[in-house]
Amino acid sequence: MVDRHVISRTQSGCGETAAIVSHVILDHFSSYSSQFHELTSRAKSRFEERQWRLARHDALRRMNLYERTLAALNRELEERLGCDLTNVRLWSEIKAAYADLIESRTDVDIAETFFNSVTRKILQTVGVNRDVEFFRLEPRPITSETRDHVYKRYKTGKGDTQTLIRQILESYHFNVAYEDIERDARQVADELDLYVWPYVGENSLDYIDMICVPFFRNRVAYLVGRLVTGEMIIPLVMPLYNDSRGIYVDAVLFRERQISIIFGFAHTSFCVEVSNPVLLIQFLRTLLPQKPVAELFISIGYNKHGKTEFYRYLHHYVHESHSRFWIAPGQEGSMMIAFTLRDFRFILKVIKDRPCFLRSQNRPVKIVSRKEVMERYRNIRHQDHVGRLVDTQEFENLRFKRKRFTRELLREFRLAAREAVTIDADYVTIHHCYLQRRVVPLPMYIASEPDPEVVRGIILDFGYFLKDITSVGIFPTDLFNIWNCGVTSRRRVVLFDYDDVASLRHIRFSDKPAAHTYWEEIQSEEDRIAAGPNDFFIDEMERYLGIPQPLMGAFRRIHGDLFTLRYWHRMQNRVKRGDVVNIIPYDRSRRFKNRPTSQGVPLHR
Repeated sequence: MVDRHVISRTQSGCGETAAIVSHVILDHFSSYSSQFHELTSRAKSRFEERQWRLARHDALRRMNLYERTLAALNRELEERLGCDLTNVRLWSEIKAAYADLIESRTDVDIAETFFNSVTRKILQTVGVNRDVEFFRLEPRPITSETRDHVYKRYKTGKGDTQTLIRQILESYHFNVAYEDIERDARQVADELDLYVWPYVGENSLDYIDMICVPFFRNRVAYLVGRLVTGEMIIPLVMPLYNDSRGIYVDAVLFRERQISIIFGFAHTSFCVEVSNPVLLIQFLRTLLPQKPVAELFISIGYNKHGKTEFYRYLHHYVHESHSRFWIAPGQEGSMMIAFTLRDFRFILKVIKDRPCFLRSQNRPVKIVSRKEVMERYRNIRHQDHVGRLVDTQEFENLRFKRKRFTRELLREFRLAAREAVTIDADYVTIHHCYLQRRVVPLPMYIASEPDPEVVRGIILDFGYFLKDITSVGIFPTDLFNIWNCGVTSRRRVVLFDYDDVASLRHIRFSDKPAAHTYWEEIQSEEDRIAAGPNDFFIDEMERYLGIPQPLMGAFRRIHGDLFTLRYWHRMQNRVKRGDVVNIIPYDRSRRFKNRPTSQGVPLHR
């Protein structure tokens, strides 16, 4: 560790100061990395011992670790550098010294992102300043691959598939026995042989590659790999559960669509212990070639480096595309201006200047300020996303040429977002914005979808969406504004606006008070009913939910419990107890049928 008293404000040469500060930054990064890996490594024992609440606690601690480390480092740099804290020339020398220190690290990309987080916070950099931050248009080339550190290869040959699958299952060395490993190996082998038959016929696969460590999330350990035959790569994922009778394989998944949902942008990140995250991402890209690299980094817990990859992708797209930023299609938001580029996978949002008046059909008018909106987005970032909350990246001081914006969008910025956006003769500087994966607003989707079976699936999934997010204590108080919900390319309903969410613990569910006297009957409901901001009338839910009435019958048949006080009070009690509810992110029809549900993992739906 660096002597914290070495740095002196009276030092005459920048070189010595730069060397010392670079070591200080690296010390903090190394501390962050060590704690990150320690929290990640606990996931295995939490799974083995079925300590689900502690596993969630560790996951939340890991989410907050980066910001806590940066805050401590910034305080130390303020104390040590004093008036030199914002000296750009000094920071240029610090960057050079730091680059030398991290050159041989396996996580050099993550270390560079950490340095950028420091300089952008301290110097409030607008756009990109290559003198004081690491930036490259293309990812660093990988010169060698230490395969044994990331995945293990299994030759298939003409042998028994069941024996091979058993060998794979046993290689993970859990401290808990499998409930029936022969049964599980047989079931997986049967499905595997059936799935690959059209590709190999009587022949065999070339080999199977399996990532050496499981991916832990919630109550599941996912074994992730690939089947390889010739030039073809087929994903292979086996979700494992652990209950009182031991570990068992719940399903086996082969399709990219199924795997993509498990690694989706609306899920909380996995805990997966690897020394070289870049090599792991390289492997995952062979399974999910359509998924952005940024989302893969976020999926394994490197959210800030995912943000770096997002910015690289945005920079590429803006410079290679001839389109301009324009107002995103959909209903105008009361709190946000949403804009995007044509055919761009993502959407950007800036908060409007003035507090906005929000009205729900069964709740009073309330005012939400800019500060409150930012706080709600910040709170959501540190929640379990349960596959239903779109990941949000926060950016500051982005700068683009003015000609890349439509007149309509520039006009909207001038009218409603002067605090967040500055427009000059040549450039537009966005001081604060959010970036999210682009989804189709739910009302637009169901209005334009011609297939009634798809519409039915989306409407029913909306009910599951409500049950999923409330299971982790999140309640959309403007529930009747289904424009805050979107549909992904995998036909999953998700929430993408967080300016009107609250803790389920604080909501008071009840039926609307009836009028009992003549004077109450002649009064308007607004005068008669004294409803607070956290009051929610369940008996009005069906009337104002926002689902077209012709579709409500199918919804009620499956999700009629949502219209009862009993359901909501039960969910509040589960949240208060800290229950960790199991939510299955893959097709339930893929689950093996040999285990009675009552004896298996408790199901959420």
